[in-house]
Amino acid sequence: MAENRTPSPSSCPSTPTAASGLSRRTLFSAGTAALGALTLPSAAQAKAGAARICIFDGLQPVALSISGPGVQANRGAVDAARDRMLTMHGHCFDAAWACGLDAINSLETERLSTTVEYDGKTHELRGPLLQTVLQAAGVDLGQAMAAGHWLLLQGIDGYRAQLPLTDAIRWKLLLATHMDGQPLAMGGLGPLWAMYAPQDIAELADKPLDQRFTQAVWGLYYMAIAAPPPQP
Repeated sequence: MAENRTPSPSSCPSTPTAASGLSRRTLFSAGTAALGALTLPSAAQAKAGAARICIFDGLQPVALSISGPGVQANRGAVDAARDRMLTMHGHCFDAAWACGLDAINSLETERLSTTVEYDGKTHELRGPLLQTVLQAAGVDLGQAMAAGHWLLLQGIDGYRAQLPLTDAIRWKLLLATHMDGQPLAMGGLGPLWAMYAPQDIAELADKPLDQRFTQAVWGLYYMAIAAPPPQP
C-alpha cells in the first residue's frame, strides 16, 4: 500500500478540514453561542494565565502542539521526518507552540465528574481548562472568539473533532491529565483527554450516553485554531 503523502510546509492550507478517512465518528457541528452569553476571562485572569506560560526547553518530549493565529510559536514548521503522526493525519503548519507534560501539569487545574460512555460509571477528571492552556500559548481568547475561530482537536488514534471556540470555552472543556487521581497513560486514554461534563451542557444533557462525547478526544496530541471549516 502506498504511503500517504501530505503537502510540504510551504503549501499548508490555511484552514484544517474536517474530512478524514481516519475519523471514527461523524463530526458534530455544535451551534455557536452568542459571545454575550459567555463568561469571558477577566483581565486579571488573563494576566494570571500569561504568568503561567509553559516553557518548552527541549528537555522533555512534547505532549501537545498548538498552531493557529495568536499562538506564540516556539517551534518551526512540520518536519516530514520527525513529525510522522502529524503528517499521517494530514496536518501541516509553518510554526506552532509545543509543550511537555510536566509543564502542562504545572498549570492551574480544575475537576469535573461525569458518567463515561466506555463503562457507564461516574469518574472524576482533573487537568487544566482549555482556556488556561490557550492563554499559556499566548492566545488572546476574546479576540479569537470575536473572530469566530474554530478549534480542531486531534487524537493519536486518528479521530478528530471540530467545534466553535466559543462552545469549547462555554463547555469548560478540560484537558484532563488524571482520572480518579491516577495519571492518564499512553496506550489508555492519555496522556491528555479533551473532556467535558455533558450533563451540564444544555444541548447535550438529554442525548443518550453514547452520543454525548462526539467532541471528546482521548490521546489528544494536537490542537489547531482556525477559521470556520468550509461548508459541505
